[in-house]
Amino acid sequence: MSTLLAASCVSGAPHGEAPSAPPDPELLAFELHEGRIRNHFFRRGHIAAHVLATSGVSPRLIVAFPAGNMGIAVWFDALPAPVELSVEGALSGVERPGGMRGVSARLASTAPALRVHRLVLGSIRTVREVGRDAELPAWLRSDVQAGASAGGASIAVRRTTRDGEHHIELLIEPEGGTTATLEPDGRIALTAGPGGVRVRVTALSDEPPLTPVPLDEIVTERAADDPRQRQALAFLAYREKLLAGSWRFLTYFGRDTLLAVRMLLPVLEPAVVEAGIGSVLDRLSATGEVAHEEAIGEYAALLHLAAGRTGALREPVYDYKMIDDDFLLAPLAAEYLLGSAPGRERAAAFLSRRTPGGDTYAQALARNVSLVLRLAAPFAETGDPRALIALKAGASVGEWRDSEEGLAYGRIPYNVNAALVPAALRASARLLASPLLGADGEGAGRAERFARAWKDAGVYFRVELPEREAKRRVAAYAASLGLDAAPALASLSGTLSFPAVALDGEGRPLPIMHSDDSFVLLFTEPPPGALEEIAGRLLRPFPAGLRTPVGILVANPAFAPDPALWRLFTSSHYHGTVAWSWQQAMLAAGLDRQLGRGDLPARARDALERARRALWEVIQASREARTRELWSWAVEEGRYRLVPFGAERTHHDESNAVQLWSTVYLAVRP
Repeated sequence: MSTLLAASCVSGAPHGEAPSAPPDPELLAFELHEGRIRNHFFRRGHIAAHVLATSGVSPRLIVAFPAGNMGIAVWFDALPAPVELSVEGALSGVERPGGMRGVSARLASTAPALRVHRLVLGSIRTVREVGRDAELPAWLRSDVQAGASAGGASIAVRRTTRDGEHHIELLIEPEGGTTATLEPDGRIALTAGPGGVRVRVTALSDEPPLTPVPLDEIVTERAADDPRQRQALAFLAYREKLLAGSWRFLTYFGRDTLLAVRMLLPVLEPAVVEAGIGSVLDRLSATGEVAHEEAIGEYAALLHLAAGRTGALREPVYDYKMIDDDFLLAPLAAEYLLGSAPGRERAAAFLSRRTPGGDTYAQALARNVSLVLRLAAPFAETGDPRALIALKAGASVGEWRDSEEGLAYGRIPYNVNAALVPAALRASARLLASPLLGADGEGAGRAERFARAWKDAGVYFRVELPEREAKRRVAAYAASLGLDAAPALASLSGTLSFPAVALDGEGRPLPIMHSDDSFVLLFTEPPPGALEEIAGRLLRPFPAGLRTPVGILVANPAFAPDPALWRLFTSSHYHGTVAWSWQQAMLAAGLDRQLGRGDLPARARDALERARRALWEVIQASREARTRELWSWAVEEGRYRLVPFGAERTHHDESNAVQLWSTVYLAVRP
């Protein structure tokens, strides 16, 4: 279900007449249902909120605010049988004197009673970390008070943020005969009236609001006419930054911004492109590293207090542990600033803007280019695979597969070394050769030499298996899942080769098939033979390849000789045998890019065409999940069924209902 409302603009009054009232702020309101989770989005003026209600045996209510990345989470006690928990009617905006603003909703449940198991008011980062059952620190406890309302006794829950600067509040007002009771242990109990549990909940915060980008200023007329994609992107698009996803990542993420803007580039309005790139440049480290994530608001205060600081507790804290985003900035900057209009026409003015630290954007971008060359130099100059780009010392994650087991505990990721470093070097050469960065011919030449040296870095990740061994492993793996192996086995012929997802600490390939061919297709120019192999992985059915009827899987451990690796990549793992929307989109964009080449022989072109048709069949089959972060699957009576990720208690994490880089189908189309 999806609805969208937008206020129309009112023109000014003619000369001599009394001025008309200012136009109402644009209203964005829509709903997305995924399994037992119902998501409601509201954005109007200074108010923006995502309300989600989870049904089942463990009901849950979450309200997430983009302002300050703050939220409220209510987990109810587990019940003997599943119950419905939903929002009845539309959300309404609430704005009080003093800056408290948020939303109000009528919450309804079929349960005879609901008892609050845990209630957390604070940063979304805190909500994610504390969750339903982790120990609750004393400072996070809220002030809970009983009061009165038109429907009877009401409950108000309030907290002042750790730094004492801001406030967050939840008001619960019973309706329809429901009673709200504050029990002796301080927990809240809701007892149903004749029609079940009915309460009015109002969630408020006084964090400084973000500035939304109006719907008609986000994408051009070339964008796909897809209301759900436009709604999702609009909820995440603000003048200050683009948000990664809701509810769990409702703030800036560097990698997500760069990849999303790169794929949306053909249809984004220039101001939105520049908001995205500018947010990255504003957060670069002194050495040119791209910030992966920011800690803002109360979470920043918590980090500063933990470090013993007492002043400027609201100063953002940036995380620079990732390695892939450092090599994504130059390719996007070169594509926009040196490509076609309007980016090329706006480049000089854009690069003259200044970061919060006082540098021009040109100086900040030059720092990143310098970092790219410095990091790429050891391998370019020696050809030693030990000099490939590895995760940072002491870090267990470093690129988009950033769960602990996402790289099979590898240290040297394929996508960074085989695709992103070569692409960043070529882009750096273009930028250095241009007047935008001073027309540095010597630096541009060095970058070009490095790019040639890095061109074949992917060879160190190559895995090869004879046909008989490949079939043996597929049969054994399929049996472990209870899958019919016949279609997969029939698709295997001859020696099987694929790139490992990563190298381990000793430089050995970890034989996990994966979807990171998307990076190779979008950012590099592989030879025809490599393109045919990529097409094969998209055409062969899982577990011989990556294709299922409900999605292209981001990992396939069938060819790992050790079943222990199988257990790291299940359909319940965040980066396991699951489908990520943006990966499918990037594969599609990459296939389009390769098919635009004029140097491909007929055989490679035919393979890519067949892969593209098969890919879009899968994308269309999973259309209902397109705005989500990821999803899982199950097989029932021999047929695949799409399963919302996070819908099962066995799932290791939860998917966002809207994700920035899952809105790219506005630009990526059949």
